[in-house]
Amino acid sequence: MLIRRGRDGALLPLTEGVAAHVRRYHPDFLLADHVPPETCVVVGPRTGYRNELPFGGRAPSTGTLIEGLRDAAPGRVILLPYLSGADAQQLTALGHPAGLVAWEAWLDVPDGGFDEYLGLLSHSRRRQVRADLRNVAQHGLTFRVMALDENAPLQDIARLLVLHEKKYDLAYERPSSEFVTYLTRCADVPGAYVILSCLDGHAVGCHVVFHYRDVLWVRLFGVDESLKETRSSYFSLMFYEPLKLAHSLGASAVHIGIAASETKLRRGARLEPLWTVALAEGDDARDRARQGLRSRARDLPDPLPASIVRPDVP
Repeated sequence: MLIRRGRDGALLPLTEGVAAHVRRYHPDFLLADHVPPETCVVVGPRTGYRNELPFGGRAPSTGTLIEGLRDAAPGRVILLPYLSGADAQQLTALGHPAGLVAWEAWLDVPDGGFDEYLGLLSHSRRRQVRADLRNVAQHGLTFRVMALDENAPLQDIARLLVLHEKKYDLAYERPSSEFVTYLTRCADVPGAYVILSCLDGHAVGCHVVFHYRDVLWVRLFGVDESLKETRSSYFSLMFYEPLKLAHSLGASAVHIGIAASETKLRRGARLEPLWTVALAEGDDARDRARQGLRSRARDLPDPLPASIVRPDVP
């Protein structure tokens, strides 16, 4: 939908609650079954794990955005999930309830690259990383980085991505050709790279990443875990090789997404909270939405690391 005030405007995706097929975007998940999904709409993308609202610049004011959303979905509970703390604060400052929904992890890239990253870790975390690297060396795995273009082994990458999907969804049956089509489109995006883990010259793992602005964004990951040698490549593919690539590109951080927060924290990641904000008209709807947000925050799929204090507000 387009929200416009004078010459300022913003285009926002809007999805009926019952049509949000990805569970992490479904109202039953976001509000922990406290509000019927048919009474909700979801603002933002329907896949991925990040949502940004157009605040600042030529974007409409916060009040105009809220007014436009309410005009588009009168009487509905409007959910804005996976917002950063800064975006969520724009809405909670006007009295709208928010609840913690996930943690996103970042690896900051020091000026000295991987060696400095390793030196900045605590003794126990540095020992963990070195153990990861020893496992990789012992199994004979090597890594290489290449631009995601017509020269990249798209068929091999697609095969590995399908294996990853099947690991978490036994019913997954979509052909690897669909990934080839998607990867071909990605190849047209500036800053697209693939990190390959190789065994005896063959690709056995991959990580598709994008360099955009000052950040390296991880996107697609796959490993052939039928080979025992490849299981040790996970942390190098997910953390260490992207960090090395980010340093070579002059990026300041690697965004490594949500889930497995404890594992990421042990390897030096910085965790930032993501929030769901609910716009609801009427005290009853607002109270039920607030209760749902609180329930979800107390029962996140990704357990809160013991060393982190859960924030109650953005």
